[in-house]
Amino acid sequence: MTIETTMRKSAEVSSETKKPAPATRTYSPEYIAEQEAILARVREEGAKRIRQSCERAEALGIVDKFGNLLKKELPPDMLRGSDRDFGG
Repeated sequence: MTIETTMRKSAEVSSETKKPAPATRTYSPEYIAEQEAILARVREEGAKRIRQSCERAEALGIVDKFGNLLKKELPPDMLRGSDRDFGG
């Protein structure tokens, strides 16, 4: 019974407060071109970092050239029963 009254009050309050209409913005073609150039640089840098990470994992023998996992064993500190404390 109290839940219904609480829900009714919140619905009444939200219907009484009207939100302003969203403002429409227009951007200049120069601004849009600049933003697209920034995003292109970010994507390019991200792709470069991903390639470097993949090459490093392949060089360490963690994955093969197709991305398949080669090492499946865990390090000693991650094995069950190890007496390591990570403070968590």
